Amino acid sequence: MRRTLVLIVVATLAAGAAEAASGTLPVSQRTPGAELLELRAGNGRAVVSRRGSLLVRVGSGRIRVVDLPGGARPFRRCNKRGVVVSSSTVEYRGRDVRCRVWSGQEGRPWQMVVRGRRVYASGVVRGSLTLDAFDEGPTGTYRLGDGVFQRWPRAARTYVLRR
Repeated sequence: MRRTLVLIVVATLAAGAAEAASGTLPVSQRTPGAELLELRAGNGRAVVSRRGSLLVRVGSGRIRVVDLPGGARPFRRCNKRGVVVSSSTVEYRGRDVRCRVWSGQEGRPWQMVVRGRRVYASGVVRGSLTLDAFDEGPTGTYRLGDGVFQRWPRAARTYVLRR
Protein backbone atom coordinates (compact mmCIF):
# COMPACT_ATOMS: atom_id res chain seq x y z
CA MET A 1 0.00 0.00 0.00
CA ARG A 2 2.76 2.44 0.93
CA ARG A 3 4.68 1.66 -2.27
CA THR A 4 1.55 2.31 -4.36
CA LEU A 5 0.96 5.63 -2.63
CA VAL A 6 4.56 6.71 -3.24
CA LEU A 7 4.27 5.79 -6.93
CA ILE A 8 1.06 7.78 -7.29
CA VAL A 9 2.61 10.85 -5.65
CA VAL A 10 5.76 10.62 -7.79
CA ALA A 11 3.71 10.21 -10.98
CA THR A 12 1.55 13.22 -10.09
CA LEU A 13 4.57 15.40 -9.36
CA ALA A 14 6.29 14.29 -12.57
CA ALA A 15 3.22 15.11 -14.65
CA GLY A 16 2.97 18.57 -13.06
CA ALA A 17 6.67 19.25 -13.62
CA ALA A 18 6.41 18.18 -17.26
CA GLU A 19 3.42 20.46 -17.81
CA ALA A 20 5.21 23.40 -16.20
CA ALA A 21 8.39 22.79 -18.21
CA SER A 22 6.51 22.68 -21.48
CA GLY A 23 4.97 26.09 -20.83
CA THR A 24 1.42 24.83 -21.16
CA LEU A 25 0.21 26.03 -17.78
CA PRO A 26 -3.22 27.60 -18.07
CA VAL A 27 -3.37 31.36 -17.94
CA SER A 28 -5.44 31.04 -14.75
CA GLN A 29 -2.31 29.97 -12.88
CA ARG A 30 -0.19 32.94 -13.97
CA THR A 31 -0.15 36.34 -12.32
CA PRO A 32 1.84 39.05 -14.12
CA GLY A 33 4.46 40.59 -11.86
CA ALA A 34 4.15 37.88 -9.19
CA GLU A 35 7.16 36.83 -7.13
CA LEU A 36 8.22 33.37 -6.01
CA LEU A 37 7.58 32.65 -2.33
CA GLU A 38 8.79 29.63 -0.36
CA LEU A 39 8.39 28.78 3.33
CA ARG A 40 10.07 25.79 5.02
CA ALA A 41 9.39 24.28 8.45
CA GLY A 42 7.93 27.52 9.79
CA ASN A 43 6.55 27.82 13.29
CA GLY A 44 4.29 30.79 13.82
CA ARG A 45 1.98 32.91 11.68
CA ALA A 46 2.22 33.68 7.98
CA VAL A 47 -0.22 35.91 6.09
CA VAL A 48 -0.15 36.04 2.29
CA SER A 49 -2.44 38.47 0.46
CA ARG A 50 -3.70 39.62 -2.94
CA ARG A 51 -3.27 37.60 -6.16
CA GLY A 52 -1.48 34.54 -7.47
CA SER A 53 -1.26 30.86 -6.68
CA LEU A 54 -0.12 29.36 -3.37
CA LEU A 55 0.10 25.81 -2.02
CA VAL A 56 0.36 25.49 1.79
CA ARG A 57 0.83 22.55 4.16
CA VAL A 58 0.68 22.81 7.96
CA GLY A 59 1.80 19.94 10.21
CA SER A 60 -0.62 21.07 12.92
CA GLY A 61 -2.55 24.30 13.03
CA ARG A 62 -5.01 26.16 10.88
CA ILE A 63 -5.37 27.81 7.50
CA ARG A 64 -7.91 30.59 6.94
CA VAL A 65 -8.83 31.58 3.40
CA VAL A 66 -10.43 35.01 3.08
CA ASP A 67 -12.17 36.23 -0.09
CA LEU A 68 -11.12 39.87 -0.37
CA PRO A 69 -13.46 42.47 -1.91
CA GLY A 70 -12.91 43.29 -5.55
CA GLY A 71 -14.19 40.34 -7.51
CA ALA A 72 -15.58 36.84 -7.40
CA ARG A 73 -14.34 34.20 -4.96
CA PRO A 74 -10.87 32.83 -5.61
CA PHE A 75 -10.46 29.14 -6.39
CA ARG A 76 -9.40 26.91 -3.52
CA ARG A 77 -8.92 23.24 -2.84
CA CYS A 78 -8.17 21.82 0.60
CA ASN A 79 -7.83 18.32 2.05
CA LYS A 80 -10.01 19.00 5.13
CA ARG A 81 -13.59 20.06 5.58
CA GLY A 82 -13.74 23.80 6.21
CA VAL A 83 -15.63 25.67 8.91
CA VAL A 84 -17.40 28.81 7.69
CA VAL A 85 -16.26 31.67 9.92
CA SER A 86 -18.04 34.43 7.99
CA SER A 87 -19.53 35.02 4.54
CA SER A 88 -16.01 35.63 3.19
CA THR A 89 -13.86 33.36 5.40
CA VAL A 90 -13.41 29.59 5.67
CA GLU A 91 -11.05 27.95 8.19
CA TYR A 92 -9.39 24.55 7.86
CA ARG A 93 -7.74 23.12 10.98
CA GLY A 94 -6.12 20.03 12.39
CA ARG A 95 -3.08 17.93 11.56
CA ASP A 96 -1.59 17.78 8.06
CA VAL A 97 -3.80 20.54 6.63
CA ARG A 98 -3.14 21.30 2.96
CA CYS A 99 -4.69 24.04 0.82
CA ARG A 100 -4.17 25.54 -2.57
CA VAL A 101 -5.63 28.90 -3.52
CA TRP A 102 -5.34 30.71 -6.86
CA SER A 103 -6.79 33.83 -8.42
CA GLY A 104 -7.96 32.55 -11.80
CA GLN A 105 -8.02 34.54 -15.02
CA GLU A 106 -9.98 37.38 -13.43
CA GLY A 107 -7.29 37.96 -10.79
CA ARG A 108 -9.60 37.32 -7.85
CA PRO A 109 -8.05 38.73 -4.64
CA TRP A 110 -7.60 36.52 -1.56
CA GLN A 111 -5.79 36.30 1.75
CA MET A 112 -4.44 33.17 3.40
CA VAL A 113 -3.70 33.27 7.13
CA VAL A 114 -1.67 30.30 8.37
CA ARG A 115 -0.90 29.64 12.01
CA GLY A 116 0.80 26.55 13.35
CA ARG A 117 3.82 24.30 13.36
CA ARG A 118 5.76 22.90 10.40
CA VAL A 119 4.40 25.40 7.86
CA TYR A 120 5.48 24.77 4.28
CA ALA A 121 4.36 26.93 1.35
CA SER A 122 5.28 27.48 -2.25
CA GLY A 123 3.83 29.68 -4.95
CA VAL A 124 3.92 32.88 -6.96
CA VAL A 125 2.13 35.87 -5.46
CA ARG A 126 1.76 39.56 -6.14
CA GLY A 127 0.83 41.29 -2.91
CA SER A 128 2.34 40.92 0.55
CA LEU A 129 3.73 38.39 3.01
CA THR A 130 3.75 38.87 6.78
CA LEU A 131 5.80 36.50 8.94
CA ASP A 132 5.75 36.25 12.72
CA ALA A 133 7.55 33.28 14.32
CA PHE A 134 6.63 31.93 17.76
CA ASP A 135 8.67 33.45 20.61
CA GLU A 136 10.33 30.14 21.51
CA GLY A 137 11.67 27.18 19.57
CA PRO A 138 12.78 26.91 15.95
CA THR A 139 11.50 29.58 13.57
CA GLY A 140 11.72 28.04 10.10
CA THR A 141 13.08 29.60 6.92
CA TYR A 142 11.69 31.57 3.98
CA ARG A 143 12.86 32.72 0.57
CA LEU A 144 11.53 35.41 -1.76
CA GLY A 145 12.35 35.32 -5.46
CA ASP A 146 15.84 34.03 -6.18
CA GLY A 147 17.13 35.12 -2.75
CA VAL A 148 18.72 32.94 -0.11
CA PHE A 149 16.79 31.24 2.69
CA GLN A 150 16.52 33.32 5.87
CA ARG A 151 15.03 32.69 9.31
CA TRP A 152 11.48 33.81 10.07
CA PRO A 153 11.49 37.00 12.16
CA ARG A 154 10.29 36.69 15.78
CA ALA A 155 8.42 40.01 15.49
CA ALA A 156 5.84 40.56 12.75
CA ARG A 157 7.42 41.78 9.52
CA THR A 158 5.73 42.44 6.18
CA TYR A 159 7.36 42.01 2.77
CA VAL A 160 6.08 43.33 -0.57
CA LEU A 161 5.82 40.64 -3.24
CA ARG A 162 6.32 41.86 -6.80
CA ARG A 163 8.95 41.82 -9.45
